[in-house]
Amino acid sequence: MKDFFHSNGFKLLITVVFIMFGLMLYTASTGSSITANLLSLISTPMQKVSTVVTNNAAVAAQNATRTNEELAAENDALKKQVDELNKKLIKYYSYQQENAQLRKFLELKSENQDFKPVSAAVIGRDPNDLFYNFQIDKGSLAGISVNDPVITESGVVGWISSVNASYSRVTTILSADTKISAIDKVNRDSGVISSDIKLADSGVLKLGYLTANTTVKAGDIIVTSGLGGMYPRNLAIGTVNAVKNDPYDVSLYAEITPFVDVKTVRDVMVITAFEGQGQALADGSSQPSSSSAASSASSGGK
Repeated sequence: MKDFFHSNGFKLLITVVFIMFGLMLYTASTGSSITANLLSLISTPMQKVSTVVTNNAAVAAQNATRTNEELAAENDALKKQVDELNKKLIKYYSYQQENAQLRKFLELKSENQDFKPVSAAVIGRDPNDLFYNFQIDKGSLAGISVNDPVITESGVVGWISSVNASYSRVTTILSADTKISAIDKVNRDSGVISSDIKLADSGVLKLGYLTANTTVKAGDIIVTSGLGGMYPRNLAIGTVNAVKNDPYDVSLYAEITPFVDVKTVRDVMVITAFEGQGQALADGSSQPSSSSAASSASSGGK
C-alpha cells in the first residue's frame, strides 16, 4: 500500500485533481459555459480513470490486510483439493486397467473353460538380469504356485520360478532355464523351445531338435504342444524367422521371434490351473533338462 502512494500514477492523479479544482474555481468566478464544457470533456474520462485506480487501490488494501496465516491456510486447502483430485484420477486409471484385464480374462475363459487365470502386474526388474526375469505383485495368497505358466493375451511370457505370499518371480521364455514342448501349427512338426544368452540378447528363441526332413519354414506359427504338463496346449509362442543348422549337433533348429516382448511387458496372467497340469512333473523338477527335453521332443514334445 505504501508503494502505491509513492508511485508515479498517484502523483499524476494528485496533479490532475489540483488542475481540475483550479478550473472549477475559475468557472465558478467567470460563469463561462465554454470553460465548463471543456472541463466536462476533460473531467469525464479522468473520473473513469480515477474510479479504476481507486478500486484497484481498495483491492490492494484488502489483500494487504490478509495475514500470512490466512494465505497459508488457503494454500494448504488448495493443495488438499489437488491431492484429492490426483487420488481420484489414480483410482480411475486403476479401474480402467482392471476393466481391460477383466475383458481379456473373460475372452480367455470363454476359449479355455478349464483355465483359472490370475491377473498380475510387473513390480520389479533386475537391470543386470540377462534373461529379463521379473517380479509380479501376486503370490501364494492369490493361489499362485511354482511352475504355473505366465502369459498375456498375445502369448507365452514364462513361468513362476519362486513364490512368496504377496509376490512371485517370473522366469521368462528367453531364459536358458526355460524349456517348452512346442509344435508348428502349420505342419505339426514338433520340437523344444529354448534360449541362451546370445539369443536372449537378440530377443529371439529357438525351436530345437528338428529332423533333417522337417517342413518347418519361415512364417509358421509356433504354439505349445501341451505335452509335459507345464503349459496348456495351443498357447501362442512366436513365428519362425528361419531354419538353421544347429552348431552343436546334426539336427536343425528354427529361429523364433516371440509374440510377447518380455523386456517391456507390464501386465500378465498366471494360469493357476488347467486340464492336464503337472502330469509329467511327478519328479518335482520345474523344467526338464536338455536331455529329457530331447527325448520328449523325439516322442512329440515335452
